[in-house]
Parts: sequence; structure tokens; C-alpha cells
Amino acid sequence: MSINSFDLNLLKTFVAVADSGSFTKAAQKLFIEQPSVSRAIQRLEEDVGTLFLRTKRRVQLTTKGTDLLILAKNILSASDDFLNVARNQEGELSGTIKFGAASPISSLFMPDVIQRISDEYPQVWTMMYTGVTDDIIRRIKFGELEFGLFLYEGNHVTGLDYKELVQCKFSIVASPQIDREGQNSFVGSREVNESDTALLPTFGRLKRLNKSLRIKYSTNDLNAYRELLLRGLGIGLLPEVMIRNDLKQKKLKLLYPEIELNFPIWFVNRRGHPVSLEAKRIVALLEKVVTKR
Repeated sequence: MSINSFDLNLLKTFVAVADSGSFTKAAQKLFIEQPSVSRAIQRLEEDVGTLFLRTKRRVQLTTKGTDLLILAKNILSASDDFLNVARNQEGELSGTIKFGAASPISSLFMPDVIQRISDEYPQVWTMMYTGVTDDIIRRIKFGELEFGLFLYEGNHVTGLDYKELVQCKFSIVASPQIDREGQNSFVGSREVNESDTALLPTFGRLKRLNKSLRIKYSTNDLNAYRELLLRGLGIGLLPEVMIRNDLKQKKLKLLYPEIELNFPIWFVNRRGHPVSLEAKRIVALLEKVVTKR
């Protein structure tokens, strides 16, 4: 196979098999038949050598396969950048954009953003991936996602750029029926070591007001977090937009109204890679949606 006849689809198939550890799962991910995956890998291995060791249950990368996987992802990333730049120069929004959004951004704000993108730019296919911060960051780093949106930025990862966007207002709330035990319990939410109060500034601030306060429950699921508060199992902080009706209906009550809590939404992408017009438009719409609410 010469460079002139090289097929990028072979690399896409190679990366899919390597990431999933299965020809069948790779086929499902690529929306093709499993025999097509096998033929593609066979064709690639005929030119570059053995990439996988096969067993009955799983395929595993060889040493050569491991080395080539990094290069393959870089090549695919570069090809995506080429198309992004080309589209940017044309000034048209179209094609597929893959990005990550952590909770609560994914559930509270992005449906409105995606609806507006769909209405204004029907040629754009938005593919939003939601998961824990570390997983989204990993997918950005390896070029599976163009960018990610976070309320908690975590430790900055080498090779990625972090930019603060619009501020999101939070409130400290609890159930009106909360008992003394619940008043001394803070519901944790971040994906960090929650015994380290330095990484939880709000908890540390509240603990100075209530020496008995401790973290007794924790979840990174926003709906579960709200449910724990509604049941009186502790106090915690939630986005104001999410609990507006709960406060009106007196299902939750506002605590410490004198404490202002505004957290930035973070935009994270690979350093040195151009941001597509589609991504810029999503960010602009997100800032409008958050500000309006």
C-alpha cells in the first residue's frame, strides 16, 4: 500500500478495535458489519505487521500496535483539524461535532443549546458525550472529542488548554424538614478526594460556621444529589436554575443567603488545535443560555 492509496478508514477501524478490545464492539461503534472490521485490520496488518494478538474473548495490542496507536490517533486528529480549518474558511457550519459535557451542564443547559443549533444550523450533527470528568478529559486528550465543558476543572492536564466561560450561580439549600443530624451533614459532589477540604472550598467555608459539619454522603449524579437534599439527608449546593421551583414550592429552603457562590463553566480543548466554528457557536449559545437563566 502506497501513501497515495492509504485509507484513513483503516486507521479509524484500527483505533476502534484497540479502544474497545473487540472486533464486534468496534463494528458496533463504527456502524459497520464485523467482517468489514476483520478485513480492514487484515489489510492493514499485511502492510505494517501484526497489530493484535487474538484470543477467544479479546484482542490485545502487540508492542508494535501500541506504538502505532498513538500515531494513528494523531493522524486522525490532524485530518479532523484539516476539515475544521477548511470549514472555518468557508464560514459555514456543517458536519459532525463531538464534545463532552459534565453534569450538570449536560442536563441543565445543553438541551437548549443543541435545540438552537438544530434550528439555526440543520447541517450540524451535535454528538454530546456525558461522563465523569477524568473520562471526558482522556477522550479530549486522545482526540475522540473536540472539547469538553465542566463546572469543575480538576487538575490541569498537560497538552490541554483551560478557559473560563460564563459564571453559573449556585445556592446552599436543605429540606425544611431537615433534622439536627442532617444539618451537620454536607452532601459531597465533586469527583475528588473529598477528605481534602482544600479541594472543597464551599465545604471548608461552611465548616468554619458549623464545626460539627461533615461529609456523610456523596454522589456525582445531579438528580441523586437533589433527591438526597429533598429527603433531608444533608445540606448542599445546587445550581440556582435547578432548584428555583423547589424553593417556590418550599420543598427546599435557602441557607446562608449572604454567601454568594458563582462557579465558572470551563472550556477545555487540546492545546495548539484550532477551535471549529461549530464549537465557537456552541460556546456562544451556552453563555447566552446560562446568562438568561
